Amino acid sequence: MKGRPAAPRLHVLVPDPVLQDADYRARLGPVAEAGGVATALQLRARRTSARRLHEVAEWLMGRVGRRGGEGPTLVVNDRVDVALAVGADGVHLREDSMPPGDARALVGASVLLGRSVHATEAAQAFDRQVDYLILGAVFATGSHPGRAPLDSRAVTKAVESSRAPVVAVGGIDPARATSLARTGVHGVAVMSGVWQARDPARAVARYLEALIEGTP
Repeated sequence: MKGRPAAPRLHVLVPDPVLQDADYRARLGPVAEAGGVATALQLRARRTSARRLHEVAEWLMGRVGRRGGEGPTLVVNDRVDVALAVGADGVHLREDSMPPGDARALVGASVLLGRSVHATEAAQAFDRQVDYLILGAVFATGSHPGRAPLDSRAVTKAVESSRAPVVAVGGIDPARATSLARTGVHGVAVMSGVWQARDPARAVARYLEALIEGTP
């Protein structure tokens, strides 16, 4: 049985507009090439059909699988059925997803399992059940306009008290990624910082460089 992959440091969230784009291969291909093992591509479908999600995930698995284990980790958000169907590397659970214990029973021991949390107490509650936690929003973000960002003390407390690696999300640019890495955050999850960039592949490289720069 293959071993479970380690939690990547950079999680690139792939939103519905990219998944639904008729030219998704041209958009996703360079980003997949730019990210190595330190990167996860998280397919974050909220309005995308299961058929299209399966199509994109299957195409990506074929692409990253040809890189001999040196490519990014493919994670499917919430849709355990699609993840299992394509043999994805991981599953990420939202706050309103199924319990992590039930998800683990379905996906088995070799699949990376993560969960979103939005408070230090939640991080402590789930840190023994998953392989990593995504905590946020740590800064104001347009994807969650009604949610107040966490203060720096809450982020530090979550990092210090959680057994699972903590990945920060929400309004993070490369400079903020460096600062967060210096606090002990394992990594960052980004969406607009990549997909709204003039060169998304270069943006991935900049985030990875920023995380390395901030590592103590």
